[in-house]
Amino acid sequence: MPTARVKRCLFLVGFLCLVNLSIDNVWTEDETPLFLEVKGLSLDECIRFAAQNSFEIKLARLDFLVAETDQGIAESIFDTNFSIDLSYEKDKREPLSTLAGDNKQTNIYSVETTKKFPSGTELTLSLDDTRKWDNSGFVTRNPAHTAELSFEARQPLGKNIFGYIDRRDVSAIYLAIQNADLDTQERIESLFAEVERAYWDWAFSKRNLELYGQILEKAQDLHQSNANNYDIGRIEKGDFLASGANVLIREKDLLIAENKYRRAEEKVKLLLNIGSAYRVYPRQNLEYKKQEFALEKCLRGAFAMRRDYRQAKREIERQYIILETKENARWPEIDLVASFAANGIDAEFGRAINDITTDGNTDYYLGLEISLPLENNLAQSEFDRARHNKEKALITLKNIERTVATEIGDAFRDHLTYQTNVAKVKEAALLQQEKLKEEEKRFKYGRSSTKRLIDYQQDYLNAQLEVAKGLLNLETARINLEKNMNIILKKYEGLL
Repeated sequence: MPTARVKRCLFLVGFLCLVNLSIDNVWTEDETPLFLEVKGLSLDECIRFAAQNSFEIKLARLDFLVAETDQGIAESIFDTNFSIDLSYEKDKREPLSTLAGDNKQTNIYSVETTKKFPSGTELTLSLDDTRKWDNSGFVTRNPAHTAELSFEARQPLGKNIFGYIDRRDVSAIYLAIQNADLDTQERIESLFAEVERAYWDWAFSKRNLELYGQILEKAQDLHQSNANNYDIGRIEKGDFLASGANVLIREKDLLIAENKYRRAEEKVKLLLNIGSAYRVYPRQNLEYKKQEFALEKCLRGAFAMRRDYRQAKREIERQYIILETKENARWPEIDLVASFAANGIDAEFGRAINDITTDGNTDYYLGLEISLPLENNLAQSEFDRARHNKEKALITLKNIERTVATEIGDAFRDHLTYQTNVAKVKEAALLQQEKLKEEEKRFKYGRSSTKRLIDYQQDYLNAQLEVAKGLLNLETARINLEKNMNIILKKYEGLL
């Protein structure tokens, strides 16, 4: 008779086959249930819950947000800078001349605004006031305010000509951010692919548990029949012992299958970040669904969607920009500088400010400033490095092209092979099932032996396990093909 452990396992098998509960939410460790709940999950629900709760996806999105800040950092070169300087000085040192005062006070107030434009033009506007007081009797104004308004424009004409390096650096950062976005998408899609694989492995474990439960029932029925026949002397003791040993073996197999199922369940719960106190089961079963893929279409789709290929092409563009900027950096610094200044001096600050615009105390400057390191080793070395990095990017792209073609070809052949194999093992399993039925009929009429029936049960079990394994391999091959084509994320866009 079945033990309590076996009864529990059989109940679990029946429960997984018959129960059909809906699920409205996902649970985490932070939530405490009022009672233990068992709910079913579809694959789409698992994907949606993973997108909402997975730590890996949260980290991937945060990494992209961190990378996105680089754009603001790069564009900060064009920020407007505003500065205020305040200073006070009191000098009571003994002077060399008796005509000079021995008590001097100087207050300096300065306000300055600097702005750099994408054209490379740098503008500086400043307003300064210097207040001086001296106890000497030979100064004309005491205190005296010297107010000055100045404006300076600097335009690079050589290195960074018209802001070329500044603008290209920003463009290179933007390309890097776009690649970071692709990295984030790749991490999310990789998780979705892992969830799919874990889900179908979970469904495979569930199917195995059901099969071992069914074969255990057959073994128990056979042993019960042998026990009845042995009591009345219709069978030998060896047949009775063989069927009893068969029951124990099937119980062992069922316990192992149950453990594998729980491990598969826990793996899915870990990926979905579901609390360990909850029990879930897969609502979908492994089923044969013929899917047609064309190799040429898969290759075209892969080259259009593969993120590593798109990243490699974008990296070439970025390295080309860096190479251009490093080439320009070897040029001499040639700056056209123009400035204007006007000041006013008075005992009162207000009148000193007014004198700036009325007295015509102006200063104009126009100049050309040239600077060039004679060896220029730094700029040349950075240019050489950029040139080598561009060559590396080109070689990397060619390598990825070969890799994509190889991976798609392998994944396509795997899928085609497993799809053909599933059709064959399903047909073989039907034949094994019919063979077992016929042998069970023969056994009832005493035309078969216990060993033969046990062997046929094992053949039936193996055939059914092969079908389940074939379906799992087919689903895994499909996932691998879609992952190599980078279309899994697009497939679930409507769920996110």
